[in-house]
Amino acid sequence: MASNVRWTTRQPARIAAGGLLVVAATFLPGADSMADAPRTEISLDYNCRSPQGTYSIAAVVAGRFPAGGAVGRPVESRDVTVRVDLPKAALDELAELDATAVSAVAQLKVLHAMSKKSVIAEWSGLQAPAQDIAGQDSLGLEAAGAVPTATFGSPGTATLSASDLTLALNPLKEDGSAAVPDVIEVACRPVDGADATLASFTIDGPVSEKPVEPTPDLPDLPDLAGKLPPSQREKLNDARRAARAEGDPDPEPCPFPPISIPTPAETYVAGFTNVKKLKSAALLGPAHLNVILMKTYTADPCTDTFTVLSEAEFDYKGRRQMPPAQGTFLTYGFMPTTATMVMTQVGPPALIKSVSHNADPRIPEDTTVTAEFQLTISNVRVNGEPLDVGSNCRTVKPIKQTLYAFGTGNPPSGYTVNRGGTMSGDTDIPAFTGCGVDEDVSPLLTASISGSGNYIKMTQSPLCVGSNPDSPDCPPKKPVPER
Repeated sequence: MASNVRWTTRQPARIAAGGLLVVAATFLPGADSMADAPRTEISLDYNCRSPQGTYSIAAVVAGRFPAGGAVGRPVESRDVTVRVDLPKAALDELAELDATAVSAVAQLKVLHAMSKKSVIAEWSGLQAPAQDIAGQDSLGLEAAGAVPTATFGSPGTATLSASDLTLALNPLKEDGSAAVPDVIEVACRPVDGADATLASFTIDGPVSEKPVEPTPDLPDLPDLAGKLPPSQREKLNDARRAARAEGDPDPEPCPFPPISIPTPAETYVAGFTNVKKLKSAALLGPAHLNVILMKTYTADPCTDTFTVLSEAEFDYKGRRQMPPAQGTFLTYGFMPTTATMVMTQVGPPALIKSVSHNADPRIPEDTTVTAEFQLTISNVRVNGEPLDVGSNCRTVKPIKQTLYAFGTGNPPSGYTVNRGGTMSGDTDIPAFTGCGVDEDVSPLLTASISGSGNYIKMTQSPLCVGSNPDSPDCPPKKPVPER
């Protein structure tokens, strides 16, 4: 079985298939050290395609690759470099753009295999510094960076093999500015028949001395992050029975234990919320969000899903709130009313839960965002006359807000956490309290505003991820809200 799962092109690969798990080396503690491993290299020939044509390149992949490992412990490759020699045809293509230098970002697909199971990890974000191209017949670019680790769930012989290579060439003019276009994508495939093995090593672990008799009487499965759909639950049970039938007394756990890979990011959100009773809508944001991606990451190879939990907090002038929003409504259908609304985040950070489904070639991603807000109202004017509601006019309890979104990675569509998009849901506005100075007008606001079925739609811009500050999504952009 093979699986190729992408988070986005700007993020580390996290891939699960059978007994394999691949995660980002730069964030994962406890990987088996490769400090004493010798540095090795392999030379490969590639056939490449650029926007202007095709040509061949030579590449050398080098690093300190795993020499061995143990079941359940990540092994890592260190000091990885990918050197490519750009031929004259590629340099001529760059020169046509008035470029005098070029830098690059490389992505190498690496096949992790054991027995009949395999996954493809993307060694992405490998950076090659700028080199002058003037007067050159060929040019060597060397890209380097951290690459994902691999964890194997069963003993045996594992191999790492180089596969497709992608180069994002960044042409630069003599004054250092970017040429147009500023990125040229070059897709390369290894020449057929080449030995692309980077490393072959043994994963040690416990082996059963005698087979365990298969039995259909397995104990009930615990819920995995809530109730599983029947089809996935049956698939998980089938996988466990098959493992026992093959003599494994302790089938691979499903899901894997959660892994924490906290990654800072930021973005903006903006949108509209309806006030059903007033038959109108108020603009929310743009509001700045600080995000911690992958607080936990849980792979479930038996159901071909992985679940990522992230957190987010609003930040407006150092406070956990959205910017104040001005709303104008017709109270009771005829009386114009204006007010300033402030949504202040309370309780724990907003929880972002994303579930991706590996088995579907579209790579669908379901996302749920939950948060709590205290709604306060001020600067109320009714029919142009001020209505003093005081400084503590608020809902009697926090608003519990849940937004839902769906998207796919292949082809990209809809909403994903990294790419952004639109989320929607319904809001229940509680009753008001503390409103008024000379008299309590809380019942008036409750009667005209509070209630259920208030539709909300928010638009998120792409994430600016702290580990990739040079991304075109950094600094984060303010989105245009959709109605």
